[in-house]
Amino acid sequence: MLHSGEVYVNPQKLKYEYKVESDLSVEKFSDVFCTRLITKHKWEKTGLEVSADETYTSRFKFKDENAHSWECEVRIQKDKTTPRQMDVIMTMNPQLES
Repeated sequence: MLHSGEVYVNPQKLKYEYKVESDLSVEKFSDVFCTRLITKHKWEKTGLEVSADETYTSRFKFKDENAHSWECEVRIQKDKTTPRQMDVIMTMNPQLES
């Protein structure tokens, strides 16, 4: 918990949720989305799982501009209520330096 006047300098867990319109299959969209993270942002892919409901979960590790290490989980699935829309959830966790 932060109090007035305190500054927190260590990285904290981040979560981003996106709705993305696409005509691609979930498999192809996941491939394109993850390739972008690898090539543009220089993230290293460490894993991929596909669940029975076609949720694609990819894991990455990377360092930010301050050299903090992070792990990120990217979950992609088709939106169940809106055609041609993907749900993307990115959860980033800072890694403690040992």
